[in-house]
Amino acid sequence: TAPTAGTNGSVSICDNNTAAIDLFTIITGEDTGGTWTRLTGTGGTFSGNTFTPAAGATTSTFRYIVSLAGCPNDTSVATINITPQVDAGTDGSVGICDNSTTAIDLFTIITGEQTGGVWTRLTGTGGAFSGNTYTPAAGATTSTFRYIVVGTSPCPNDTSVATINITPQVD
Repeated sequence: TAPTAGTNGSVSICDNNTAAIDLFTIITGEDTGGTWTRLTGTGGTFSGNTFTPAAGATTSTFRYIVSLAGCPNDTSVATINITPQVDAGTDGSVGICDNSTTAIDLFTIITGEQTGGVWTRLTGTGGAFSGNTYTPAAGATTSTFRYIVVGTSPCPNDTSVATINITPQVD
């Protein structure tokens, strides 16, 4: 009987995944005794039939070849699609006096964020909040705002928080 390397398969992971992947779990119906080679992609660690992704790894393909004396080789391909994790940046805070009425761009409080996210107010009262701008007003309280960037499946969303600490003016 001619050897069979099984049926091609693929899996999608997020680029922050560092769990080892058994390539045999991606293809189906293969005979044993074949060998794996990496065809495309960079990063991560490939050994035997295992690929362990790492930060910076790219989508990769691996070929499984089964040989049997007197028969042509058979091959199948396992593809690991790697999707970049989104980054909403690093939380930050700023302190202002309760008599301030200067508009605050919330992006100036967090750092390292990707564009395309949405701001929501989590806590606090008073002032005016619109889009990515908060304008304090008399009587406003300390407020927190969440920035959320929606991840592309299978990667999760990412969030950061901007805090505006409002201190009462001395009388």
